[in-house]
Amino acid sequence: MNQNSILVFSVVVGLIFVVADVYVLYSFRQFIRKQSYSPWWYRCMWMLSAVALAMYVVVAWRRHLFRIDGIDLKLFMAVSLWYVPKLPVALVIGIVSMVRGLRKLLRSKETQVVPDKKREDMVLISRRKLLGSTAWGMASVPFAVMANGMIRTVYDFTVVHHDLVLNSLPPGLIGYKIVQISDIHAGSFLSSDPFQEVRRIVDSINPNLVVITGDFVNAVPDELLIVQQALKKMAANFPVYATLGNHDHYNTADDHARLIQRIRGYGIDLLNNEHRLIGEGADRFVLAGIDNVGFRQNYGNIGRALQGVPPDSLTMLLAHDPTFWDKAVVGKQPVDVMLSGHTHGGQVALNVMGFTVSPANFVYEQVAGLYKKGNQLLYVNSGIGTVGPPVRIGVPPEITVFTLKSALKMSSANA
Repeated sequence: MNQNSILVFSVVVGLIFVVADVYVLYSFRQFIRKQSYSPWWYRCMWMLSAVALAMYVVVAWRRHLFRIDGIDLKLFMAVSLWYVPKLPVALVIGIVSMVRGLRKLLRSKETQVVPDKKREDMVLISRRKLLGSTAWGMASVPFAVMANGMIRTVYDFTVVHHDLVLNSLPPGLIGYKIVQISDIHAGSFLSSDPFQEVRRIVDSINPNLVVITGDFVNAVPDELLIVQQALKKMAANFPVYATLGNHDHYNTADDHARLIQRIRGYGIDLLNNEHRLIGEGADRFVLAGIDNVGFRQNYGNIGRALQGVPPDSLTMLLAHDPTFWDKAVVGKQPVDVMLSGHTHGGQVALNVMGFTVSPANFVYEQVAGLYKKGNQLLYVNSGIGTVGPPVRIGVPPEITVFTLKSALKMSSANA
């Protein structure tokens, strides 16, 4: 994504925010007038709205110039807390307005005889005032949920354990432990503390190796400064392999080269359309990694990454975007397991009757968790950092632990 694309995207998002904001504030003004409250209630809201818009313009312009630092993140947090909760509020207000309009239309076609219209009107007005106050009180709920997701859930690092049952697992690799982290988005952290906590969690797991499936930064390599000490210590303690994501390309050619240099300088083995043999002798597997392939990006080369791979080897592929699995892996390449990220699990999700509903469900077939087609597996990690609104609701940041298991051994044990 170049500078112009970022600017266009920011303008579109800004227009959506402003339309929702104006609609909600206009409805709030109508409520204040009906309740005969002081007009300063909605005047203050309009003034805050003007401040929020100015803050959004500043952040959007600096993103356009690839200048993102701590003050930008703080401004964006404030802007997100002002605008994002208003999206569901505006939607509810719109639905209620449509229902009311439909009811008025139907009532206008009916002839009613009202014995004491004045008294009934007073009762209706009183009831409407009560319902209006209750409704606007409920409108504060999205703001509370947003604040909780921004302050608490966003740093609630969750360890998820999975057994990977594989047909071609060499006996010496049974119990082998791999940690996956993804989508660090270093620019989403205000301090080094959160990712230091991630490193401490990884240390406590004591894996055989660590993989990072892309999106180290939001855009610029200087974002890495806030996580570099933790990454260096992690790479000193464990073999760390990684691949790049789409956000790692949202920069200039010089910045992209600096980003790669820094990642490798931390001791991380960046697999850019290449592979490594992990283990010794017969007890080894292939770990391959490709550069990003996804929306308007085609930097990956699976053929080059798997070139020279020993036949019938257990092969694990690191590819940032999970859509690559269906496009180029399933039934097409000798890949046993593909590890991805990119989706963030949607960052915001609701559990409805046992089903997780997220905006990402409308974009991706595989959003989060483990998937299987035939004998091939895909895992989509929900990520560590955030992009867009710095919030997580119902989707905590994830550290995944895979333990390799043999399908043959498990079949023998169950026989």
